[in-house]
Amino acid sequence: MPSHARRMYESATLSQAILIACLGVGIGGTLFNSPAIAQTTQAQPSAVQRAEYDIPAGNLDQVLNGFAAATGIHLAIDASLTSNLSSPGLQGRYTVEAGLAEILSGTGLLARRQADGSYTLQKLGTDGVITLDPVLVSAEAKENIGTAGQAYIVGDASVGVLGNKTLKDTPYSIEAYSRDLMDNKQARSLADLTKGDASINLMVHNAFAESWLSVRGVEVDFYNAKKLDGMSFSMFLTELPLEHMERVEVLKGAGGFLHGFGTPGGIVNYVQKRPTEVPVQSLSSQLTDSGLALIHGDIGRRVGAGGQFGFRVNLVHESGDTYVDRGESDRTSGSVALDWSITPDLIWRVDALKGEHLRDAPSPWVISNATGTLAGGFSGNARPPAPVSGSDRIGPGFGRTYTEYETYGTDLSWQFMLNWMLSLVYREMEVGREYMNGGNILVNADGDYEIYAQNFSDIVESQHVQAMVTGTLETGHISHDLTLGVSRNKSDRKVSWITGYQDATLGPGNLSNPPTFANPFTRHVTIGEANDPIDLIRRKELFISDTLHFGEDWDLIIGLRRARLEVLDAGYDESATTPTVAAVFRPVSGLSLYGSYIEALEQGETAPTTAANSGEVFPPLESKQYEVGTKAEGDNWVANAALFRLEKGLTYTTPDNIFTQDGEAHYQGLEISGKFRLNPQWLVTGSAMWLDATNQKTDGGVLDGKRIRGVAREHVSLYGEYSVIGLPLTFTAGARYVSKRPVDADNQWHVGSVTLFDAGARYKTRVGNQSITLRLNIDNLTDEDYWVSRANSGSLIQGAPRSIKLGAQIDF
Repeated sequence: MPSHARRMYESATLSQAILIACLGVGIGGTLFNSPAIAQTTQAQPSAVQRAEYDIPAGNLDQVLNGFAAATGIHLAIDASLTSNLSSPGLQGRYTVEAGLAEILSGTGLLARRQADGSYTLQKLGTDGVITLDPVLVSAEAKENIGTAGQAYIVGDASVGVLGNKTLKDTPYSIEAYSRDLMDNKQARSLADLTKGDASINLMVHNAFAESWLSVRGVEVDFYNAKKLDGMSFSMFLTELPLEHMERVEVLKGAGGFLHGFGTPGGIVNYVQKRPTEVPVQSLSSQLTDSGLALIHGDIGRRVGAGGQFGFRVNLVHESGDTYVDRGESDRTSGSVALDWSITPDLIWRVDALKGEHLRDAPSPWVISNATGTLAGGFSGNARPPAPVSGSDRIGPGFGRTYTEYETYGTDLSWQFMLNWMLSLVYREMEVGREYMNGGNILVNADGDYEIYAQNFSDIVESQHVQAMVTGTLETGHISHDLTLGVSRNKSDRKVSWITGYQDATLGPGNLSNPPTFANPFTRHVTIGEANDPIDLIRRKELFISDTLHFGEDWDLIIGLRRARLEVLDAGYDESATTPTVAAVFRPVSGLSLYGSYIEALEQGETAPTTAANSGEVFPPLESKQYEVGTKAEGDNWVANAALFRLEKGLTYTTPDNIFTQDGEAHYQGLEISGKFRLNPQWLVTGSAMWLDATNQKTDGGVLDGKRIRGVAREHVSLYGEYSVIGLPLTFTAGARYVSKRPVDADNQWHVGSVTLFDAGARYKTRVGNQSITLRLNIDNLTDEDYWVSRANSGSLIQGAPRSIKLGAQIDF
């Protein structure tokens, strides 16, 4: 558990974290009364997993192509190496590496994995030494791992309890962001990573403010919408560091059966870096024009007979000035992932991630009211002020937010018979926050304001255990993919609202020339003072599904999840059954048509501290989502379109500052997206969403037909890359448009539309045996001033100014 000290690493070393994680598999079983299991989330076969192959004998290049298609790897082949060579094929159970070695046995060739996950063939000399002349002629496989050369297309992703699925055959809208995309955008926050997806709201960078995430106009919840390797964790307004992740997956819309309880806005699944068969040794750095410097090391390899053991370690430190005047950020994190192939069919994985983040003078939330005073209320039902520069410090200089977090996980997977898997997974997380100057600026249209400052702390502890059996069977001409599992989730939050809460009113001031306020607090409230329990949540769930395959063209998915939700401090105990029904039809190769219906059950809201009924807890909400869409793909391109409608319970704050859960919110829209590698020089991606989000069935019909606050009708994002012929140099550019958004319940006042431009370049070279990549990214190129809005709220936060990032990465 966190030490609650200012520097976590002074009292708990990374080696201790590893030891605790390893012990977690023993401890996890004692925390709940039922066994557990989980789905895997890797996009390709694990380095130590074996699969069954039956590839017939033939020419060597034919056998290699067959193996590439069966495994989803990218394999570079030169006919001059494979001509006149034959292979007996491959029969039996092998890992990817072992299968390649068997196919190439006696040919004088070796398959070598590259840093981007692809494989190339190399000659072995007469003394067995590799001659370093890799040939880069491609033999494309069906799956992609998201490199720039593949237009950042990721072939498959986790679909909750359905496990890993090929995205083109998945009847849900899912976006997967690859490691290569994170690196090339120098993404250090979800704000950087998701800007190319029109279905995800504008976000504020996590370096200088706490962030909110909304998908399709619906804010994701804090308790069950964030996943780490498919398992839930609770984390308020804080992101996991992207440096430790292989990719990030976002399910758009209701999770329901797939993920259990959760707001139907979407699911964010972080997929951790894991040991790879090829050793990884990488060092990267980044420096912003404001003075924020980062260093990141990544090392991993397999050891032991046949690579039985694997490890991956990542260490990150970032500190310096943020883009906000006199703002600072200091964060450190470390992670380790271990796996052990106990037998070819029994694999055990453990991991640990630990970190801390301190922000000084973070960007505050702005709430418009008519008077610019606390007496004007927190509803936000007034004309907002003009946007301010993202570099202006409008919050008090004494403000600070400090977060520390740690998570441990363990996963045991057993293939107990052909095509049947039993898995057990457990994850726990603890997140503590110290929050001085809550950052609520009450402001009128002229920029006059008062500040409601707060000084408190909280801590959230969550545990998730899940057990699952998956397998396939045949009934006549129909094949079935079956899933059966149980899940238990526990989340406890403690706050210092009684024992340590402090508040103060500061003002007056004006956004054009913010004054310097003296700190009204003698000290910050520590995490250790968070002792008052709230949101004591217990979830118990049972799920079952059958994916029926009617030949090669039709799939039908039927699933049920029986869920029980207890909130101990609110005194309610509710149960519900949430189904999903979906179908996929493939009329021609490369084209899928789908339709899906899914229900979701989400925890009821709690009235915020700023509402007159602060702390009131509401019962669970049920939601229904309908979606039809199409997915098409070809060589190095994909295109998707989805038409959706979501009906969910509505929460809002009345003009009398009463938080209520009344009526319905309807979201219906169209989203389209595409990724295209046009030729070796040009890459283009695009995304657009048209969204009609309105209130319905409100008390007395007072808000019926009104647009939901903070949600735009139109979003468009474009991104492109051009690689210079004959040079290892690539230029990048991007643009994003977001239309105006209402800030008040009656839709009288709006924040304006905004168009943001990005530009960049990267240069790759080699020095000796080292691969070196230099990157330049310029965000908000024209330095636009704009407001970031929060879905279903009148709260605003200043958008990031123009920012320049310089980075270097060395792969040893």
